[in-house]
Amino acid sequence: MKQSRADYVIGVDDHYAWANLVSVTISGDDEALLDRRRVALLDGQLPASPYHHETLNMPASDAEKLVRDVKTSANLRAAAALDALIRELAPSTCRGMAIRVPPLPALPATVAEAHANASITNRADGMLYHQALTEAAAQRGWPVFHFNKDTVIGLAARARRKSASALERQLKALGATVGPPWRKEHVIACAGAILAGRSVAGRSS
Repeated sequence: MKQSRADYVIGVDDHYAWANLVSVTISGDDEALLDRRRVALLDGQLPASPYHHETLNMPASDAEKLVRDVKTSANLRAAAALDALIRELAPSTCRGMAIRVPPLPALPATVAEAHANASITNRADGMLYHQALTEAAAQRGWPVFHFNKDTVIGLAARARRKSASALERQLKALGATVGPPWRKEHVIACAGAILAGRSVAGRSS
């Protein structure tokens, strides 16, 4: 899917230990999909949800070490995934990354803090991978834009002066250019990238 030089934004659909990345052009009358890929965010021997499962009955020191190991792996994997993407899409230039609103304001300072609140326990693992991606983007000098999954298609459509249904049909049709899988999550990530692209264009104008 590599094309000629173009500015783009990466839209992210993040999950436990993996993410879908969609790279969408941010200029012209209609967006083009430059790339779609699924990336692993964790080494295979490590657990994907240490806060919610493995650390529950561990001694504190062992629990902290396990979470540190998962964080380290996620950070390295996220950085490698973004570096591979920008290398393969060169000479096109990434201008930012769009990702859902974070599940927590920040990761808990300790595993014990996470376990003290069920809501935090349930969200900390997702936050771990979300943070790995956003920090990797920031380290590469990219602005990070957060979107609400429930409203992003409507907001992106408004920014593009289209109806939400028209934009959603357009983004669903992009799947025909890349083949399956192309699900609702990919469409939402594309809408996030489009909305972020409008912000990038506004900053540079």
